[in-house]
Amino acid sequence: HTAPPDYDDLVSVVTTSRASGVIFLGQSMLHEEFNRLAETNARFVVWGARMPGQAYGTVGSDNLLGGRRAALHLARLGRKKILFLGGSDPEAEQRRRGYLEGLKESGLEVDPKLAAQVEFELESAEAAVTRLLRRHIAFDGIIAASDLIALGAIRALRRAGLSVPNDVSVVGYDDMLLARLSTPALSTIRQNTQEAGRKLVSRVLDPDPDHQPENLPTGLIVRGSCGVRLTML
Repeated sequence: HTAPPDYDDLVSVVTTSRASGVIFLGQSMLHEEFNRLAETNARFVVWGARMPGQAYGTVGSDNLLGGRRAALHLARLGRKKILFLGGSDPEAEQRRRGYLEGLKESGLEVDPKLAAQVEFELESAEAAVTRLLRRHIAFDGIIAASDLIALGAIRALRRAGLSVPNDVSVVGYDDMLLARLSTPALSTIRQNTQEAGRKLVSRVLDPDPDHQPENLPTGLIVRGSCGVRLTML
């Protein structure tokens, strides 16, 4: 496991190991560095977001559609103040843009206070939601950029004496195993990771790889963390 922080480390990964090709999981903030790497003979592919001016191959999920679907679903349940939790990485930013599209499509106000920058970690999300609750920021729904973020948010809500989904509905992203095993089971946006893995390996093995970005469809999986439609009085 390695997390290259800059271009030199990217070059080191693809040249000093015994691998003839490399699959990188996520661009982080290295989009321009990957563009530079694409100018070399390095054989690699990235699981990540489609980016402007991209010269390297990616396979990723349709993050915009995933965020939009999550927002539309919570809006249909009657949720009016929906919080977004995510980081500044490209994939989380695209999911946030989809969330904003879903809010506007549902006629809901975009409130800058209903967004928090968090890491892709349970503890970071728990701390962020706790801070918002202490500041008395009102929200009745949460869309998280990952399942771990969603589970951290649920833990913070429970510690504050709030019920999921009665007080706050929560949707994650990924459909990891923990999402199905949590209580309540987590509603989430599912990525087709098996198909993604097949495509990533196929591309890195191809002697003449396709550098066009490819987005795989996402699907909304509804479980107990959303509850049923609210009765509006």
